[in-house]
Amino acid sequence: MRKLAQLIVALLFLGGGGASFALLVLTKTEAASKPPVEKDWVVDSVVLQRANLQPTLRLQGQIISAQDAELRPLVEGRVVEIGPNFYAGGKVIKGELLVAIDPFKYETELSDAEAAIVEAQASLAEAKSDLASNELLAKFDQEQEELRKTDLDRKKSLADRGVVASKSADDARFSYLSARQNKVARSETITRLTAQVARLSASVTRAEVRLKRAKRSLEETRLTAPFDGVLVETAAAVGKRLSASDKVARIVDSERLEARFHMSDAQFGRLSSEGGVKGRPAVVVWRAGKESIKLRATLERVQGEFDAASGGVWLYAPIDKGQNTFDLRPGAFVETQTPDIVYENVFRVPEVAVYDSEKVYLIDKGRLVERIVTVLAHDGFDLLISGDIEDASQLVVTRIPEIAPGLKVRVRESNT
Repeated sequence: MRKLAQLIVALLFLGGGGASFALLVLTKTEAASKPPVEKDWVVDSVVLQRANLQPTLRLQGQIISAQDAELRPLVEGRVVEIGPNFYAGGKVIKGELLVAIDPFKYETELSDAEAAIVEAQASLAEAKSDLASNELLAKFDQEQEELRKTDLDRKKSLADRGVVASKSADDARFSYLSARQNKVARSETITRLTAQVARLSASVTRAEVRLKRAKRSLEETRLTAPFDGVLVETAAAVGKRLSASDKVARIVDSERLEARFHMSDAQFGRLSSEGGVKGRPAVVVWRAGKESIKLRATLERVQGEFDAASGGVWLYAPIDKGQNTFDLRPGAFVETQTPDIVYENVFRVPEVAVYDSEKVYLIDKGRLVERIVTVLAHDGFDLLISGDIEDASQLVVTRIPEIAPGLKVRVRESNT
């Protein structure tokens, strides 16, 4: 009974507390509502001014060499020596030894060719001597024939008159015929010796050609640098046997470097309409680590056809001579800068100020006004634009995700 009484008291206590809380909620005084406050955005701005501007085209490219040659041995054989700078990246000068082939075979061929030409010249000299002596004897044969003919005619006349015996005339005739026979034989000998001299002259010429070839082969056992440059892809060592088809190295001219870079159809068309690209000045920028090395260059030539895959054309700008290239090598990626055409009555604005490639926002009495513009060109992180904008307009350059016309803004105060 006692526990029941305690339970009833507890329930009455809880019920009274709940009723009191409900009464407080129902009788709560409502606080007065405040009107919302419009947010103003703090922005940076620039003052626009029309001008005639010439932006700079910044085009990506690569360094290549104007001279590049694959080196192969000119004769086959075993390598017996390599040059001190024959290694990948080694600098060589024109005429410097790269690889030497064992010269023994080519020295013996040269000695054999020298002996062959001496032998051929001796045979030719002998034949010429025989020909000269027979030509001299032919003159005596001619005189002897004439004398014998005169003697025959005289004795024949005397025999007809009975002054001398007919046998004397017959002997004279026999002597005349013998002289004629000697003359004919001498003529045949001269003809044969003349042909022999011509044949031996040809042999001497062949021997001289063989001698020249042997001398050249011996010289070509020493492969030298054809011009000043840097070696790459070296593939030779002492003891290695090389054939004429083996590649020894590749040499690139480190002095005659040029930038090869890509230009779009639109860029190329603009420059072509303003006098073409050939001869235009350029600056090649090579970013080596933290440093940027700038080298003067001149646009020289254009690739023969447009690249359909990239939608543009490749251009070449040789680096002007007399500059320190700071060990610049073919294959390095560079930026080529060259002046674009001049745009008249345009505005230069930061790239971040243009939204959706066609909108900018101006400040008018503390609020934003939208303007549609045309982007004419890029110039680094800036754009050249044109549109319905008055000079001295204040352009917002702070990027605002929720930007819209009528937005309230406040220009950031300068710290200077």
